[in-house]
Amino acid sequence: MSESAGKALDILFYLAKATSEVSLAKMSKETGMNKATALRYLSVLESRGVVERHQGGWTLGLSLFELGSRVPVRALVVDKVRPIIERLARESGESVNLACLAGDSAIYLDRAEANRSLRMRSAPGDRLPLYCTGVGKAILSQLPEERIRAILGSSPLPKINETTLTEPEDVIREAKRTRDLGYGVDREEFEIGLTCIAMPLKLPGSDFAGAISISGPSARMRNSEAKERFLELLGAATQEALRTINPFEVVQNTAALSSSSSKD
Repeated sequence: MSESAGKALDILFYLAKATSEVSLAKMSKETGMNKATALRYLSVLESRGVVERHQGGWTLGLSLFELGSRVPVRALVVDKVRPIIERLARESGESVNLACLAGDSAIYLDRAEANRSLRMRSAPGDRLPLYCTGVGKAILSQLPEERIRAILGSSPLPKINETTLTEPEDVIREAKRTRDLGYGVDREEFEIGLTCIAMPLKLPGSDFAGAISISGPSARMRNSEAKERFLELLGAATQEALRTINPFEVVQNTAALSSSSSKD
């Protein structure tokens, strides 16, 4: 990548993290790019519509949104995360799933199986309820309470088996608990004999709300030592997936940009 292209991308990533309009002076200070250089790149980006100049400063432009709307997010996520979930299945010895929010349910995007893993009845492409699955709980934990209530409604939910939570208020409390813990657990609520542990996979700047899960026989999944190991493996895999699919993580600290930018 040329230095010019790199600086233009640095500006875009910087503006993507901003919560409001950013002045040229603030951008220059926080990126280490001198004002003349930053303004030159901003002017070029403005001419293409990917940034916009306002009275209070600069923001991302509508052309960038138009480009982003053409990116098949789900397909990209599956492509990038597949090697990660395949390795997680090998390391855990259990089934690993990748799912995301689709309307008022969860949809399985991909699955990786280990040699000894229990073959599950659901498959990629299947839709599952949010309120009684591990991936569903992890997805709900990412949503504001108003949206969770809109999805669940006010009436009791279908009872799949004896352990299924059917009252919306109980499901909301479970979503909050999942948010606090950092993971959700399906305790045979969807399939008898099967326990699932899932962690949220959220892409900042997009409406993608997903989850990665490990599923297996309850006897293995509920063993305290095994559960701790599964949580450790799942946490590492989820963080790797976030780094892989979230370009904004590439620039952790815009103040640490190349010192050569100030000499341009």
